[in-house]
This record gives sequence, C-alpha cells and structure tokens, in this order.
Amino acid sequence: MARKFQVVVDCHNPDRMAAFWSVALGYPIQRPLDGHRSWLEYQLAKGFPANEHARFAAIADPDSGDRVCFLGVPEAKDGKNRLHLDIQATAPGDALPARQAKVDALVAELRGHGGSVLRTGRERGQYFVTMADVEGNEFCVH
Repeated sequence: MARKFQVVVDCHNPDRMAAFWSVALGYPIQRPLDGHRSWLEYQLAKGFPANEHARFAAIADPDSGDRVCFLGVPEAKDGKNRLHLDIQATAPGDALPARQAKVDALVAELRGHGGSVLRTGRERGQYFVTMADVEGNEFCVH
C-alpha cells in the first residue's frame, strides 16, 4: 500500500519558500485549516502551547494530498544538501531539443521567482539544470 508523505524543509522565510516551490512543483499554497486567517491563529484555536507555535507555510498536491511544509528555523543552511529534488519538466517521449526547451522554460520561470542557476549539464543524452531556490537549497530540473 502506498503511503502519503510530507517533506519538511527548514528555512528562514516559510512564506517566500512556499511561494517559490508552489511555482516549481505546481502545487497550490495550502491555506490554514478550519477557515482560520493564519496558521498562527489556527495553532492558537487548537490550543497549541505558546512555546510550540511554529512559523510555517505549506504547499500540497491537490490530487494526492502529499505536501511540502516549510518550517521557520533560526539557523542557516550549513553545507551541501543531503537531499535534493529532481523536477521533471519533460515527458518521457520528448526528443532532446524539446526536452531542452521545456527545461529552459521552467528554469526561466523559476529565475523570475528568485531561483538561481548553478550549472547546466548533459549526461547520457539527458539535459539538466542544477538550481538553487530562494534560500540556497539545490535541486535539478530535467
């Protein structure tokens, strides 16, 4: 049986990260539950202890419900990512020129939302771009 999942990303600015990754993955930003105006208001209404209130934002796949949660933390990213996402911008049957055009189009869109290109590459007939998000976390677009 497949299981639902949530990926949690530590970051400084959860709202900015959610906005960026909403564009990257095509997931809408998840609004606070039960009609609350903010996640803090939701936490207060649910009786979370004051010392456990967290700054966070989330995006979710509307079909599967899987989500990415961005959790505000005080410490900065330190060192190389131990995990990164590969975003598929192409379809399996696309020829190399079409794949490159689709990858480049998504890369341009993500640059417009604060992402940066680290390097481009070709390997075994594949074209990819390694990028960094708005807080320096690396990922690839294929």
